[in-house]
Amino acid sequence: MISVGLAVPFTLGIVTAVNPCGFAMLPTWLGYFLGRDTADREARPEQVLRGLSVSLTLTTAFVLVFGALGLAVNSITSEGAIASRTPWVTVILGVLFVPYGLALLTGRQVRIPFFKPGRGPRNREVWSVLGFGISYAVVSVGCAAPIFLLHVAGSFGRDGIIDGIAVYLAYAAGMAAVVTSLTLSLAVARGGLARNLRRLLPHVDRISAIALMLGGTYLIVYGVYEIRILRNPEVPSNRIVDAVTDLQSHLTNWAAGIGGLRLGLALWLVVATITIWGIGPALTARTRRNVRITLLGAWLVAEGLFHRGDLVVVPVGRLVADWPARVTNWVDQPWRWATPLELLVTLAMALIAYGVARGALSARRR
Repeated sequence: MISVGLAVPFTLGIVTAVNPCGFAMLPTWLGYFLGRDTADREARPEQVLRGLSVSLTLTTAFVLVFGALGLAVNSITSEGAIASRTPWVTVILGVLFVPYGLALLTGRQVRIPFFKPGRGPRNREVWSVLGFGISYAVVSVGCAAPIFLLHVAGSFGRDGIIDGIAVYLAYAAGMAAVVTSLTLSLAVARGGLARNLRRLLPHVDRISAIALMLGGTYLIVYGVYEIRILRNPEVPSNRIVDAVTDLQSHLTNWAAGIGGLRLGLALWLVVATITIWGIGPALTARTRRNVRITLLGAWLVAEGLFHRGDLVVVPVGRLVADWPARVTNWVDQPWRWATPLELLVTLAMALIAYGVARGALSARRR
């Protein structure tokens, strides 16, 4: 079990993935990843490994930037000086994302540093993901940096180098749990569409383009709002920023209600399951059997021994049972904060179910 000392930074890492300043960067990243078709023609193991590698690369870039921020605040500059400049970076990133999304929507290519559309060599994608991770971190400085500096960077001075490194890695693992689980899920979903429902891929690309344009537009709005706040703290609130902040607050409260450790453990078990399922065809029969037995043991210990079914099985079962009632709320309470997320999940599940059924029918015909 994770000690109490590591539980706090692990939970903070999960919350950081949906911090108010960088909240738009997570769906923007997912739209960017979904819109790239570099692995469509590759086998399932390569698609899953690509999703895993880019997720960890993104997280690594993010936490390294925050680590460098901690060093800079302690020796070179102040937190306030950095935070006063990040809104301008936020606006610039938004201005870059909007034409990039428009390029995907129209089928054109726009040359933007770091975020280059098209297939291209593998090392170019690594640099693109690193650039995205750095951008994600810079945009998040205003909201996430104070907590990071206090609870994570400050642990080096309070507890020493060894414990500080452990806290730092726990923080990284918490954020990686969110980013990796979402990215891997999209990699598997897009791979299934590429194998069974290629006619839907252009629509998926359009969805990713719209996500990039919406994310870029919000970054512009939020960055301009932050700049105005810095110049005049009495500036009236912005309705768009307030609506997105409200959604982020609900998600943060939901995660806090579940518990960071429970949520993180569930996400990492899902990541392990998707990874092992994905790379299964590339393993020998004996290795595949041993890995699956190990994974099953991990599920039994975590789900059965420690949480008695209340980690994933019972919450998911309850969610599925309550879904018809949630659907009726779309009409009765269309402005409820969870409605857009529920619509997206319902659409995604319908596409996955249709893809699985279509693939099964195709396999039987062969």
